[in-house]
Amino acid sequence: MGVLAIVLAVSLLKGGGGGAPSTHNTSTSTSQRPKTSSHKAASPVASNPSETAVVVLNGTGTPELAHHLASDLQQGGYTLAAASAGVPPGTHATTVVEYTSGHRADAKAVAKALNVTQVQAIESTIASLASSATVVVLAGADQASQLGGGGAQSSGEPAAGAAGEGTPAGQ
Repeated sequence: MGVLAIVLAVSLLKGGGGGAPSTHNTSTSTSQRPKTSSHKAASPVASNPSETAVVVLNGTGTPELAHHLASDLQQGGYTLAAASAGVPPGTHATTVVEYTSGHRADAKAVAKALNVTQVQAIESTIASLASSATVVVLAGADQASQLGGGGAQSSGEPAAGAAGEGTPAGQ
């Protein structure tokens, strides 16, 4: 182990002899390596909501659920949010927000806007339905129950078939 440390120290000292930037920044260049490979470190800051491409998929049998959630996101500033007619495999009890590489912070922000707790990297079956979106909301039965019980139609609004069904009045 001690020999390895000596070899490493010698190689660092000798490696910096050929170029001026390396000799001045031997310790800095070592500490900069994580920064250059840390695209993930930069991702804790979410993009502006108006620049985040979001697709909402309906993972339930509830009609218009994806449109309702996309509308909620648009009202929250996610102007690029859109419902998709794509149908994910199976039915889903819980809503999940999935993200493409480098967009975890964006997904967390979308999840927060919808009060969703599950955020994960995008699955291949969902990626094929995502188009060019970087964040995908897979709407589950938990969102459908919120829509039907206390969502946009609570307070005496007309039920299905009304033009305002996907646009919550007070939210």
